[in-house]
Amino acid sequence: MAQSELIFPPLPGIDITPIRQDSRSPMGLNIGLVYMGFGDKRICTGLTWDESLVGNAETGVLHGGVVTAMIDETAGGASVLATDHKFSVATIDLRVDYMRPAEPRQNLYCTAHIFRLTKRVAFFNAAAFHQNPDKPIAVGTGTFMLGANDSVPDILGSPFLANNAEGD
Repeated sequence: MAQSELIFPPLPGIDITPIRQDSRSPMGLNIGLVYMGFGDKRICTGLTWDESLVGNAETGVLHGGVVTAMIDETAGGASVLATDHKFSVATIDLRVDYMRPAEPRQNLYCTAHIFRLTKRVAFFNAAAFHQNPDKPIAVGTGTFMLGANDSVPDILGSPFLANNAEGD
């Protein structure tokens, strides 16, 4: 059951085009990930708190694995966006540092940014937070292999692609 509606908080100094679209990857669908915005090599996502995602029933706090999956999925979306949807991606390396526990029964947001892109690798940083991006629950950094297989990346879906093309 949702605690509150997903409304992505502002990111000071960062231009984000709003969008609302469910994830298309199996993991993203499983945890209920929603793409909420995009910008220059950046993706923003949200996750509605749900009892099925809780790690400790007594506290109501989201499981740490859900937070890690959210960071990985968001960064993967940012990698696809940064390559103009030309490459499928696979996680090479992912490091997540937990800064503080998630708050009970609160929605979670994430932003991931590709800070370097080579012919074969995308380098990212990400943060998961509740309402204040300056107080992250967890931060992540890592790399994605570009062209992981011959599939056409569809994790963002055609409505996202159409909206992204309009934003160019």
